Amino acid sequence: MKTQPNWISAIDRIVDMGLNHGLAQRTTEDQAFNGRTICLNGKHVLNFALCSYLGLEQDSRLKQGTIDAVTRYGTQFAISRTYMSATPYTELEAQLEKLFGSHALATPTTTLGHIAALPVLIQKGDAIIIDQMAHNSMQTAAKLVQAEGVPVETLLHSNLELLEERINVLSQQYRHVWYLTDGVFSMFGDLAPAKELGELLNRHEQLHLYFDDAHGMSWIGEHGRGYVLDCLPIRERMVVATSLCKAYGAGGGALVFPNASMHRRVKNCGGPMIFSGPIQPPMLGAAIASARIHLSSEIDRLQAELQDRIALCNRLLKVYEIPVACSSQSPIFYIKVGHPHLAGDMAKCLLDEGFYTNHAVYPAVSRRKSGIRFTLTRHLSFEDIHGLISTIARILPNFRGTSSRKKTEKCVPL
Repeated sequence: MKTQPNWISAIDRIVDMGLNHGLAQRTTEDQAFNGRTICLNGKHVLNFALCSYLGLEQDSRLKQGTIDAVTRYGTQFAISRTYMSATPYTELEAQLEKLFGSHALATPTTTLGHIAALPVLIQKGDAIIIDQMAHNSMQTAAKLVQAEGVPVETLLHSNLELLEERINVLSQQYRHVWYLTDGVFSMFGDLAPAKELGELLNRHEQLHLYFDDAHGMSWIGEHGRGYVLDCLPIRERMVVATSLCKAYGAGGGALVFPNASMHRRVKNCGGPMIFSGPIQPPMLGAAIASARIHLSSEIDRLQAELQDRIALCNRLLKVYEIPVACSSQSPIFYIKVGHPHLAGDMAKCLLDEGFYTNHAVYPAVSRRKSGIRFTLTRHLSFEDIHGLISTIARILPNFRGTSSRKKTEKCVPL
């Protein structure tokens, strides 16, 4: 009997642990969502795991956009975009080009966007360097390119000094050197050094940058164009992939290109653009409604409301002296615990206290960096955030194997 690879067995055991704790592969029991809470085991708990950072998935205009689109065009339009696109695509992609300020291609998902773009843009004779914390979807797409003979190197997380060394070496052997990284990293919530990467791009003419900014979309930047494009406007030798889910509130993904040639080649030749299904009419309707909000001044108010919550959370973490993986400027926060079992136990304790968070374990993070990941959305009140942080402060010493004294509840102005 053929044995499973070690990594499959390890993941299988970890998922089973999550199942036993009631933390993994759950299904909500709500009859309707409100964004703030979810129902598990007959109990409503605060949802600190949602990636819909601006809360647009509950916006009445996006809901109406979905209704109007499904009424006019049906539930699906099952034709490859190589042959035909549903009518709303014209408006959506025109709006996205205004939003991003460059050539935009809507994709069925961000993952399929990577799979469409990377094998077309990166050819034999090129080389890839990928950040070790880059999203799994991008790493999967890079493996497809690697199978065609393109070497792939993994770089220590955001190590610019080492990156420049490898660019210098690889530039002697390869035509182009592609660096693949996230804009906002999905686990720790830290930000890529986008401005510094732009300086590297200026210094090295063989360097190309490819960003996955799915977690940076909407909550930051002019018109909500995202963290990367806010720091580093689109330019030659640079591509940005992002999400129309998460903070954008609809469905699908988008690729942003510096020129029409790249856009054409990926649209014409990218595998998922030929063989995968399109974004279906209901989500096209929601995406168009969201684009209108992004292109209005309202997006500034929505961003400011989320920023207020991020600032409060950072202040509370400091007051309660809770160590985090990094000082987050994004809506994603991470508290390292250590062993996967401790992270699972702590997440279960938080759930019992009324807070649903993610226990982050291998393969999302290394085994020794298991911890608690939580996210902020506009659905959550200042009191909700205060409640979570004060609870973490109270219980954290129990899951760190230390004799640290428990913090007392502190009154922090909201």
